[in-house]
Amino acid sequence: MSRDALVPSLPDDFREAWSLVVAGSHDRVEEVMSSLLSATGARAVGWWRRIGDELEQLSFRAVADMPQEVQLGFMAATGRVPLSRVDLGCVRAAAELRPVVAREDAGQRGLSGSASWLERFGASQSLALPIVRSGNVIGVVAIATADTFDERSPIWTTLAAIVAELSSE
Repeated sequence: MSRDALVPSLPDDFREAWSLVVAGSHDRVEEVMSSLLSATGARAVGWWRRIGDELEQLSFRAVADMPQEVQLGFMAATGRVPLSRVDLGCVRAAAELRPVVAREDAGQRGLSGSASWLERFGASQSLALPIVRSGNVIGVVAIATADTFDERSPIWTTLAAIVAELSSE
């Protein structure tokens, strides 16, 4: 599948997976995350839900050539993260209710936590988008890529479409 095409079924697939999570099942989570990873050509993708004052990781998927110790380290470091850890893009997106872009430059925007993971991922940029319902963050979806992108790129629009679907009541 072309990286330049928005995958029309992904937002609906994520909504179905979220409905199952709310019902207590994670049956489709890994499947939809693998689809997102493949469709976007990303290095890694992550999905968290908010539980109280923390983000709890629902899934983390990475490319096959990413070292296992890097993948396991990231999952351990972000499995459950307090909303006070705003040096991570996923947390800052939730705390500030806005998209957050992180780049390898550790000094930029105070996202040193994300910058260090980007380097280990072999990625140059990440995007974290909050899932917001009735003004409250219920989760975050994030993507890390080797290439840079902006809000007009298929990667951003794909993630934005997923988040819009998950944000609708």
